[in-house]
Amino acid sequence: MKKIMMLATALLFSVAIVSAQDTKQNAKETAHQAKETTKAAGRKVGRAADKAGDKISDAAKNTKEDVKEGTNKTLNKADRKMKKAERKMDNSK
Repeated sequence: MKKIMMLATALLFSVAIVSAQDTKQNAKETAHQAKETTKAAGRKVGRAADKAGDKISDAAKNTKEDVKEGTNKTLNKADRKMKKAERKMDNSK
């Protein structure tokens, strides 16, 4: 009877140890998955930031070109009006 009790106790301890090792392995795998998920999220944020930066850069470039174009149009219009006024003055002499 004593041997059966010792055997049952040993069996119980071995089951507990196997269960603890399984739990430890599951925890390691879960931690690894969490790490990979965090890395992937970081990469995704980085890509989104790059895209946003590119869009801002393009918008700034377009704005610069629009301002330049508008300024040139205004200067050309003013130049044409000045030439027209000069012609009127020359014709009135």
